[in-house]
Amino acid sequence: MRRGRRLTAGHLRLIYRPNGLSHARLGLAVSRKYGSAVRRNRLKRQLREAFRVHEIRDVGVDVLAIPLADWKRMEQPAEDMRRGLERIMNAITNEHRKRRA
Repeated sequence: MRRGRRLTAGHLRLIYRPNGLSHARLGLAVSRKYGSAVRRNRLKRQLREAFRVHEIRDVGVDVLAIPLADWKRMEQPAEDMRRGLERIMNAITNEHRKRRA
């Protein structure tokens, strides 16, 4: 993911790049700085669910989500994830349009 594109949505850093497949894949990197194991696992469940219900699943892209703040400062991680995925979809659509033109 070193060559992936980066964007920030709320307190989440999202790194994405095309994967050549017909579906999207999600990676999560949640360090111990975020909080206890219970809090880290809860965050990962919320982010996976936001990814699961989003239409980006039908696009061939890998997405890596990294929280930038600890659990006390992240108010709505699922909403941040949804907004970030929308921005990724818009960026992919715009890149695709530019290539066709």
